[in-house]
Amino acid sequence: MLKRFSYYAGLAIIASSFSLLGSGFYGAYLFLEYGATSEYYPAVVMLSIGLAYVLMGYLLTKTGTEPLKMSEAVAVTVLVWLLVPTLDAIPFAIALGIPYIDALFESVSGWTTTGLTILSGQPSSWHSVYVPEVSAIPETLKVWRTLMQWEGGLGIVIFTIALLAPPGVSVAMLYLAEGKFERLEASLRRSAVKMGAIYTVLTIIGTVLFLLAGMPLGDALQHSMTGIATAGFSTHTESIGYYMNNTWILVVAAFVMFLGSVSFADHFAILTGKFRNLKNSIELHAQLAILGGSILLAFYMWSRDPSFHETFKPIQVWFHVVSAFATAGFQAGDLHNTSESYKVLLAILSIIGGSAFSTAGGIKVLRILISLKSISYEADLVVHARGYMPRRRLGNYVLNEELIRRTLATVTAFVLTYAFLVIMMAAMYPGMYDLGDILFEVASAMGNVGLSTGISAAAAPVGVKSLLIAGMLLGRLEVVAYIAALRFVFWRR
Repeated sequence: MLKRFSYYAGLAIIASSFSLLGSGFYGAYLFLEYGATSEYYPAVVMLSIGLAYVLMGYLLTKTGTEPLKMSEAVAVTVLVWLLVPTLDAIPFAIALGIPYIDALFESVSGWTTTGLTILSGQPSSWHSVYVPEVSAIPETLKVWRTLMQWEGGLGIVIFTIALLAPPGVSVAMLYLAEGKFERLEASLRRSAVKMGAIYTVLTIIGTVLFLLAGMPLGDALQHSMTGIATAGFSTHTESIGYYMNNTWILVVAAFVMFLGSVSFADHFAILTGKFRNLKNSIELHAQLAILGGSILLAFYMWSRDPSFHETFKPIQVWFHVVSAFATAGFQAGDLHNTSESYKVLLAILSIIGGSAFSTAGGIKVLRILISLKSISYEADLVVHARGYMPRRRLGNYVLNEELIRRTLATVTAFVLTYAFLVIMMAAMYPGMYDLGDILFEVASAMGNVGLSTGISAAAAPVGVKSLLIAGMLLGRLEVVAYIAALRFVFWRR
């Protein structure tokens, strides 16, 4: 068993090192070409530790491997999602000279594509070490944050399958353990490669649109990468709000975020000219309906609250609705002073999330639809005669007992975990934060969104940071995988 775990952990460490090496080479280029002395130290740190991780991963893969069972694949996936952010926090802490807990927060937020940031330009709660704001960190580290989220958006395991993993039954087990139950090809490797190709094309489209809207090339590329990943890291402290005076940039950002939340299957249909397939995409139709209805509701809330009406522009109102629902997390204003009802709306959208076969976080629209359909079936069984069997279909999906059971288990575990984290934060720090802000921040963490009311900051207590880190990790694999992994470990013992 140790061989199997070591082998796949090694592959994931190698794959995750690409973000360290890529940012390190970029920093070295800035230093050698332009004499940017501030890039020298972080570039050396990223390159040296990145190469060390590649060597570590290579040595781990030399142990050999055997086919994985499903329970082992789930445990391996959980191990990878815990191990990679933990390792990547080390070079970030060294390069920036900040406490490890803050570096871990940033690393977990990056790899899980959450987008909450600890870089707030204030002393850390851990020994008052100063943590700079986003705009003040070296370009090397900005690029690392971007590459980390872009790779994390596709998924560390999927990225590993596409590039490094040998073909075989274990690949299928890892793919399912990652939470993906759709594919573009019969072959998982070809499916993963096509997902990567679509991902790249969408990133290029987003970059071009940002450039046409007036954003500089570096910012255009990085915001497109984190937008398509529905991740939300920005190169500016104000996030996309840095470009608040350019309406077109905000419109493009909203469009890019929504693209990232749409199913890879729908993108594949568009890129291959199979537009008729979109008619049967019940999830896409639901996404558009939820988004449209939520924007109308948000404007109603905005119009009824005078202080909210005075502090927020109309474009900010609908922009944050898109950002929350797409679980992308680009922010264009201070959400702390918005109405409580608006925060609740954004929290609910963050928990719902985007498409199941996309880079989005949250429970996913498809699972919400399956849950509602199963409730409808149960109501039908109550009112009809004994022996009646309703037609269990949802668009192209056949809703068998296993699918319904797994869906309801995922939704229940997600909601209960969310409630537990909210209660823990409120109980541990009574009176420190408004309940509405806690509900919002925990939803943002578990939905892997990244919008913040200000709780996520260097000055936040270590307990708050730890709870949000737990929320981000649990939300990324939707809780059930962690429960299964724990049961597997104790069963083995």
